[in-house]
Amino acid sequence: MNRRQFLKNGGITLALPFLGSLLSRRAEAQAMAEPKKRFVTFFNPNGVIPAAWYPTAGPDERTFTVNASHQAMVPFKDKIIWTSGIDMKSSKAGPGERHQTGMGTLLTGKPLLPGSFVGGDGSLAGWGSGISVDQRIAQHIGASTPFGSIELGVRASGAEVRHRLSYLGAAQALPPENDPRAAFDRLFAGMGSAPEEVRRIRRQRKSVLDAVMDQFGTLDARLGREDKDKLVNHLDLVRDIERRIVVNGPGTATCAVPTQPEVMAPDNEETMEAIADAQIGILAVALNCDLTRVATLQFSNAENHIRMPWLSSFGDGHGLSHAGPSSPVEAGEIMKRDHWYATQYAKLLGLLDAQREGDRSVLDNSIVFWGNELSVGATHSHVDMPFIIAGSAGGYFRTGRYLEFDHVSHVNMLLSFLHAMGMEEETTFGDPEFCDGPLAGLH
Repeated sequence: MNRRQFLKNGGITLALPFLGSLLSRRAEAQAMAEPKKRFVTFFNPNGVIPAAWYPTAGPDERTFTVNASHQAMVPFKDKIIWTSGIDMKSSKAGPGERHQTGMGTLLTGKPLLPGSFVGGDGSLAGWGSGISVDQRIAQHIGASTPFGSIELGVRASGAEVRHRLSYLGAAQALPPENDPRAAFDRLFAGMGSAPEEVRRIRRQRKSVLDAVMDQFGTLDARLGREDKDKLVNHLDLVRDIERRIVVNGPGTATCAVPTQPEVMAPDNEETMEAIADAQIGILAVALNCDLTRVATLQFSNAENHIRMPWLSSFGDGHGLSHAGPSSPVEAGEIMKRDHWYATQYAKLLGLLDAQREGDRSVLDNSIVFWGNELSVGATHSHVDMPFIIAGSAGGYFRTGRYLEFDHVSHVNMLLSFLHAMGMEEETTFGDPEFCDGPLAGLH
């Protein structure tokens, strides 16, 4: 296999976790005895300005004032849990600097593997060392939907530990899809097509996978031990992709194909706002139409060298975070960006809340977790993480509250997510050293 063939087929394979589209489905008009629960992670990087982020506490957990950054979320105040006092303790173990460990442990709850990725301070680290909570949930609730999970990005490019959130297992990071047009095509290809066309698409996709697997077999004999281990991990990903491939027939009246996004440059600051809007719309349709029940929406990555000109924020995102709360100009730019992120979060919540399922909405039946890899960029802290939880998972969580914890481990929160999704038999998650039970007070 020559270099051109390898790059061509390798490129196809990197995109394959998103292959598939829609199973034809019946309209579901009546309430369900057991709600269809969803789990979504919404991510942006580099910490926050604490004074502008956390609510002002009142006499009890239900009486609080929403901060300036989150005014767009006020309409959903009764469906959200604001938190403080949750620390990312698992980030202190193992190799890596704070951006690396923050990204790699946020959803896995485990330290990083050793490796050769170079961090911002020269530290070396590898990928995350375990399955992420979204993928563990997908194993439990994803089998009945066309897609076990979807991973979407907004300028979330890159291919090392500071760039990825979701893991099928140790060193098996899933790349987010940053191009809305590509995400649309993979989600909705074949919807509305004649049955024979659907079968043709499925045969074509299967033949691509077969060809890639055959060529990997040829390559294996020429690799050393370390590269063979990498190949085995990658083949595990390919096999998981093969399991996920589904091509679907005509859509239903309740879940028609949305408008195809226009072609946009996925890594361009001039298109970032439009791409965010398109990705949120695609995600909402996928969740509302039960194409998937697990998703991540990742804005940028831990390097975060981006500007936001539509906000008149022309600083480098990473550099702004290093300046920190004590620098008024830079802090002002960070707060403008956080306000924009809150607006995007609220937009997603609104689209999910508008879709009814019996006496609840899709949002009511979901968890939409908003996370970050740092609490404060200037100090690279993992203490008092800026975590927000929207949705009650079908009434499992008691929302409309501001919960102030006393430096509890965030891995306990991840375990609570599993319990809320119906996995209450699970007694631990991630590294057991940092998990001593579900987070008290959520349920």
